[in-house]
Amino acid sequence: MKRKKLLGTKMERINVLVSTYNGEKYIEEQLKSIDCQTYSNVHVYVRDDGSTDHTVELVNRYIRENELSDKYTVATGENIGFSKSFHLLMQMADSGEYWAFCDQDDVWYPNKLSNAVKWMQTQKNDIPLLYQSKIAIGNSDLSEIVPYKYENYNYNFQKAFTSNIFFGFAMVINRELYDRLIRADFDQIKYHDWFAAIIVSAFGKYVFSEEIEAVHRQHENNASPLYFFKKIPDGIRLLRGDNFYTRNAREFDRLFLSEMDDGQKEICTLFINEKYSLKTAVKKTFYPKRWNMSLSVEFILRALMLIGKI
Repeated sequence: MKRKKLLGTKMERINVLVSTYNGEKYIEEQLKSIDCQTYSNVHVYVRDDGSTDHTVELVNRYIRENELSDKYTVATGENIGFSKSFHLLMQMADSGEYWAFCDQDDVWYPNKLSNAVKWMQTQKNDIPLLYQSKIAIGNSDLSEIVPYKYENYNYNFQKAFTSNIFFGFAMVINRELYDRLIRADFDQIKYHDWFAAIIVSAFGKYVFSEEIEAVHRQHENNASPLYFFKKIPDGIRLLRGDNFYTRNAREFDRLFLSEMDDGQKEICTLFINEKYSLKTAVKKTFYPKRWNMSLSVEFILRALMLIGKI
């Protein structure tokens, strides 16, 4: 499978991390879209998270038939969930300059990685950088594709504690962000892409692509939490006392206390205590700045803050 080389750019290595689980139906199409990237210095790490179908066989056959053994590393393991599976993939892929997370059933457009590298190379490389591809939503056979609506969210550190505007399958991160993210305890953080969002909003810089560069396939077995119905269990866990906002904040505080400025420490402190405090609850509830981009979600969040669920 031939790929065009990106001209005029130092070919720094990108590690593409793919976590699979019962993905036999769409995995080959996604791998093809990775291997058709115009950026050629790519190594693909695949970890199967305990599939019971033929996913692993299909991946290995694809690599063998396309003579790509030098470009792929494949591992299998027990089912631990997609976020911790990506953490293991990060540990496997510890060399290189950039990392791209990849879902098993989506499709990338050819310039996705090259555009990410072009932007990264215009920035200071000593801060966390996150490149987010704009995406479209497709049905199961991608016969219908609709652009995902993005708005100017004015996303910042305080909003990162209660919301995530980034999708893991569409992001590319640099070494500085990788080094911070891999240190996290993935038993504590909610999602790897959400924790990356908190890190980059505190210490780094992000950008959204100008054009759509990836299509997210919507079907009944998606492993990634992109749609609203996937967020319903989060609300149930909150009401039962599983405050993942607190776990995110406590892990961030543990890792980065010495790097935060006073304002960041103040925001983080509002979320790290599990025991209910009326003073803290009131302070969060009537915080003068917005916690979320959506007004309806903002109202719900502040109500949950007042009763100690966030």
